[in-house]
Amino acid sequence: MMQEETMDTPNTPIRFLDLIGLDNEQLKDFTIRLNGNKPAWFDVLDAYYSSHDELMEWVFIKQWPGQQVKGAFKKKKVLQFIQLHQEDPTKWLFIGAFEVLGEYQKEDGTVAYDYREIPQYAPLDARAVVYYKKSQGPTQLMNDMGNDKLRNRFLETMTLDHLSQSPISSLPFPGFENVCLTHRQLVAAVRNDTWKTALGNVQAVYLQTDRRTGWHYVGSAYSHKGAEQGLLSRWSEYAYGDHSGGNKRLKELGAKYIVDNFQYSILEIFDMRALPKDIINREHWWMDTLSSVYHSEDEHPHGYNSVAERNSDNPVE
Repeated sequence: MMQEETMDTPNTPIRFLDLIGLDNEQLKDFTIRLNGNKPAWFDVLDAYYSSHDELMEWVFIKQWPGQQVKGAFKKKKVLQFIQLHQEDPTKWLFIGAFEVLGEYQKEDGTVAYDYREIPQYAPLDARAVVYYKKSQGPTQLMNDMGNDKLRNRFLETMTLDHLSQSPISSLPFPGFENVCLTHRQLVAAVRNDTWKTALGNVQAVYLQTDRRTGWHYVGSAYSHKGAEQGLLSRWSEYAYGDHSGGNKRLKELGAKYIVDNFQYSILEIFDMRALPKDIINREHWWMDTLSSVYHSEDEHPHGYNSVAERNSDNPVE
């Protein structure tokens, strides 16, 4: 299995197009499409894990209804990338090389391309992250490699940032204090070796945030909930089933709502020798600090934790 490699050494950077075997002449047959990660109607990286077909349909759109053509391929082959982080316009996730077979129009007027993947590049799908800094000016969604100047720029400056063992590893484990996952990313994380090792070696107080309402749920993962797997054990419960972890209010929201709206982060970590009572005390402190306990008399309640959970020395979570 391909192991993760990083470009933290002083060695000469690896040119990505050289790595995949495209020389100057071969690259002339391609368009490079750089898809941003700030669409109005869905998160691009989130869609990779949950709605892959929908994502691929989006990156092969030529023209949206009532708009000028922005996504026209001038070549019969295309390399597709999506921006890895919304805040960093220089890191791009490679999601495949494709042949363009033709185009069709949908009922709503959207014009899109038919395509098929080129198999020889598939092993790097969502595992190769590249560095490329766009030039000033247009957004550079579509990049015609028939243009000599542009082609040379990509050949020289698009370099490999890292290769990962699996798609979720393309989002390197950022350290416990920086974990922030959508539900779909959480599902991928608890299946990935790197993330499993990290999450399985700590006990923790964690936070669920309803991105639609801003409401919070504070929970904890400690020994009697899976001493061998720590936080991994608890978060795996949220990944599957109805995603509620047994909490009444989360159960009432429904699984689809949670998938679409919840994100998961870590408030505090503890080693596997920490006592449950100490973790529970910190969990209660975080509940109070974030006002995550639902009180029916509050004018504007904004928490999913129950009063019983707050008052118990042995809460469900």
